[in-house]
Amino acid sequence: MPTPKTGARPKRPSHNGKPATQAPVPNIGKILKHLRARHRVSVRDVAERSGLSSSFISAVERGESDISLGRLARLAQFFDQDLGTFLGFSTQLSRPNFVRSESRSKVNRGRGVSYQVLHLPGIDLDFIVVQMAPKAEFKNEIAHEGIDVVYVMEGEAVLRIDGVDYPMTTDDCCVFAAGYRHGMRNDSAQPVTVIAVTTGRMH
Repeated sequence: MPTPKTGARPKRPSHNGKPATQAPVPNIGKILKHLRARHRVSVRDVAERSGLSSSFISAVERGESDISLGRLARLAQFFDQDLGTFLGFSTQLSRPNFVRSESRSKVNRGRGVSYQVLHLPGIDLDFIVVQMAPKAEFKNEIAHEGIDVVYVMEGEAVLRIDGVDYPMTTDDCCVFAAGYRHGMRNDSAQPVTVIAVTTGRMH
């Protein structure tokens, strides 16, 4: 809620106790207009297939009406998206965003392992690039929140999840819950390059 004096939103505390900037509220009207233009559909088209009235949808686009989660879900379904994706389709990403050095971090995962994390702007995802020398392996297994997607760009790697080894080769892709302890090693005599995306922030 806005403060009586300044009208600014209060800052929420972060995990380290320091104030953090309040996340911007998605502009549903702009998102809806953008998606309609992209899919070349009219307000009437959206109304007929979502079960909402044309006047209500127009009011939402003009910012003159609030909308419930249930109705938002109907609109997201019309555009073949889940609700989270629909709300994330904002003008913040309408222009290219480049991941600069300050948004990247290198993590020590062991000898012979290059592990670089790129914090992607505007979305709650991390992009990870892993390069492993022959016979290299993670020094320890990790577990964190979210879902991991692992793709082998080149070479052969062994992905270990919850105590089970899963051999992977070039072009193999694996999706798993990152809450299970996992690690990776390179048993081959050739280097390996792996890319990964995780929905849980890597700190």
